[in-house]
Amino acid sequence: MFEPLLTQPEILTFDHGSTLNIYLNETVSDFGLLQAMSGHVGEFILVEVGPTSLSVLFRLHPFLSLKCGSQLTQTKPDTSILSRGVGQGWRLFSGLGVSPTLCGQQLRSGLAINIDFKANENVEFSIADSTKWQLVALEEDLRLFHGPRELVQARALVSREVLHGFTTEQILLELSELENVRSDLSRFGCSELVLRHPDVSVEVLKLDAQLSRKKQWLSRSFNQSVERPNWQAASHHKLTNDVQARKLEYYRLLSTPAVNDMIQELILDEE
Repeated sequence: MFEPLLTQPEILTFDHGSTLNIYLNETVSDFGLLQAMSGHVGEFILVEVGPTSLSVLFRLHPFLSLKCGSQLTQTKPDTSILSRGVGQGWRLFSGLGVSPTLCGQQLRSGLAINIDFKANENVEFSIADSTKWQLVALEEDLRLFHGPRELVQARALVSREVLHGFTTEQILLELSELENVRSDLSRFGCSELVLRHPDVSVEVLKLDAQLSRKKQWLSRSFNQSVERPNWQAASHHKLTNDVQARKLEYYRLLSTPAVNDMIQELILDEE
């Protein structure tokens, strides 16, 4: 289904353990990456393992680029390792329920995938930091068979942990993803499959209601991030902590002019 999105096959040859570094092209925004994450963004197949070298066939999404490192990157102790033999492979997926902002940040800094092997034996693949991306074996790629894609995406978005401290652009990205998922879910809810199965129709309604509440929270967060917390400051003035800024403003309003003048003098003396 997602095959045409990948580049033409290429082959890499290694004579020792190495690291594949996958990067998001600088000209691609997080909004562009959001459209690509509906399926796998890379596919790797082990085509040959010899006494002193190995060859890997790979295809990537056009948004991505690949660089090879000469040394293995240190991995976390709990990192899972995928062992592959000749003719076997894996696909690169974003983690279910992981924010596209976090996935994009890791790709921009470089997603390191270690390749370790011994002569004429299976090759071990592992992600140095596997919390946001996953290596899924080809024969275990069942994402398309866990149910309708619309329901899988909606469930993952509902169960995603709410992260605080996002910038205005990152909140807008979350809102865009939510709108895309709700639009797909709405079309799925009108299909004949759902109309013939009342249980599925009920789940669609529940998921849509939960997504609607999450949209309200994100919309409120977005409005708070762009509104002016203090009319004495410029509209483009950025604050690192909106809550603390509001508390300080309340203290200033409730305090006497003499105390405010005294604090202002202390600040000028420190400068």
